Amino acid sequence: MKFICDIMLGKLAKYLRIVGVDTSYSSSLSLSQIIAAAAAEQRTVLTRRTGQLLSGQQISVYFIQSNCPQEQLHAVIRHFNLQPDSSRFFTRCLLCNELLAAIEKAAVAGNVPDYVFSTINDFSQCPCCRKIYWKGTHYGNMLKRLEQVLGAMKEGTR
Repeated sequence: MKFICDIMLGKLAKYLRIVGVDTSYSSSLSLSQIIAAAAAEQRTVLTRRTGQLLSGQQISVYFIQSNCPQEQLHAVIRHFNLQPDSSRFFTRCLLCNELLAAIEKAAVAGNVPDYVFSTINDFSQCPCCRKIYWKGTHYGNMLKRLEQVLGAMKEGTR
């Protein structure tokens, strides 16, 4: 399943990318560009816009009701019956959606903070925008948030 988020859902796009879902997003795309991209790339549009703006289009559209990104993620996973797989978590670039590639530690020298370089051994890099990723404290914090959302889904409490 592939998605494209409109300008109102940038945080949802980031969450979907974190769980490994192919999700296109750009704050500079107009509604007509989003519709064209969705049709060309066979993506479902995720939006908070009213149905009247997208009615009559030959694309799949899902309307997000919540303002909370974690609730939005929950709604998308449930509606599309997605099965988040932890082996796919953190495999996409949060900026441009490309799949990350492992990179040798020596190759990141001088491109990450000294402390990170001295304490982390595994790095990934986006082949498109060249952003470097590693599993620091932010990784643990994000896993906790995901566990809350996904755990609540398993328990049926949301």
